[in-house]
Amino acid sequence: MAIEIPSVHVDTFDTSLRDGAQSLPQQNQFVDGMKPEIAHYIATLGVSVIEAGFPATPGDAEEVLAVAQTVGQNCYSVDTWENGQLKGNVSRGPVITGLSRVVFSDIEATWASVSPASRARIHTFVSTDSEHMKAKFPGKSPEEVLTMGSRAVAFAKELSSDHPDATVEFSAEAASTTDPAYLERVIKAAIEQGADIINVPDTVGQRDPLWMYRFYSKVIGWVMSTNPNAVISAHNHNDKGLAVANTDMLRRAAVDYANKYGVKVNIQFETTICGLGERAGNADVFPVVAGLYSPDPDSSAPVTWQFNPSNSVNVANTVMGYAGLEVPRQSPIVGSDIKTHRSGIHSDGVLKGGHRIYTPFDPTFWGHENDAVHEDGSYQGRRGREAANGEG
Repeated sequence: MAIEIPSVHVDTFDTSLRDGAQSLPQQNQFVDGMKPEIAHYIATLGVSVIEAGFPATPGDAEEVLAVAQTVGQNCYSVDTWENGQLKGNVSRGPVITGLSRVVFSDIEATWASVSPASRARIHTFVSTDSEHMKAKFPGKSPEEVLTMGSRAVAFAKELSSDHPDATVEFSAEAASTTDPAYLERVIKAAIEQGADIINVPDTVGQRDPLWMYRFYSKVIGWVMSTNPNAVISAHNHNDKGLAVANTDMLRRAAVDYANKYGVKVNIQFETTICGLGERAGNADVFPVVAGLYSPDPDSSAPVTWQFNPSNSVNVANTVMGYAGLEVPRQSPIVGSDIKTHRSGIHSDGVLKGGHRIYTPFDPTFWGHENDAVHEDGSYQGRRGREAANGEG
């Protein structure tokens, strides 16, 4: 019997066109008919999955269908990475998915919209937190809600069974505040009905990284014991500014599980461009992915993923531009201030020792035009002023 080498594979799931889009003020909402064009730019990042919308929403079915018929049938050149090292390049398109409630008509609408894609997915969800269930499903017991979820997965699996490369994702909304014993039963029931991906959101951004690490460790165990090929997914909101850190905890928990049991663990990060999303937003794709480029030197489990970092700045500016917004100057990874130095001490250090003296990564790696810019100001020194003014 072959011994499996411990490893972790990470898929990147972009929900800018669903979670991000639904959160935009009216004046910033993406113009009708533009989702295919926006999805194309997102696809150039090399993300694994694009959630193009909520097809049961009036007008969204046509938009998601257009994405599936265009971006969903195209191939994109994507870099492959292992522990921060470039390993090669592949040509593939992203999975196209749409979100649906555990309502059969929603699931049918989603499948009709995404099925033309070469790689298609139905993403269905149900709330499992006790307060959510009381508010959303009055009169229904937790057992009935569990059954709603498992039946929805079975229906989605059957509906998509003739597609050569279809998957079904199940989300337990508000999983992080759900009773653990109940959540375990819901997750295992969904997997038994054929769910390929299990998503456990911190829907209202209430948890912290240490808590999430312990939570993900439990979920990984539940999923791996039921179907070791299933994917465990993180979807975190930023209400306390912890969405990126909470998402990274899934990677850390998966690496520890892979090392401990000598297995491969498949995980997924659900993110958006510059953190677009409800309230304070979702986990921002750029800092989340940047964390993958700093592997744990003590881990024996390699981490692999696919992404095109050099496209990051352009995609960030382009997608935010479609919403009439600018990338915040201090946005992690892609903001303009990542490479800008206005302090004399900082400019002097960078001019003498290079960008790494005061920058944790090479900005050009992520698509910035240069690795350092010096600007004049009240705190700038002589050397920095000379550099800012093109002298010396």
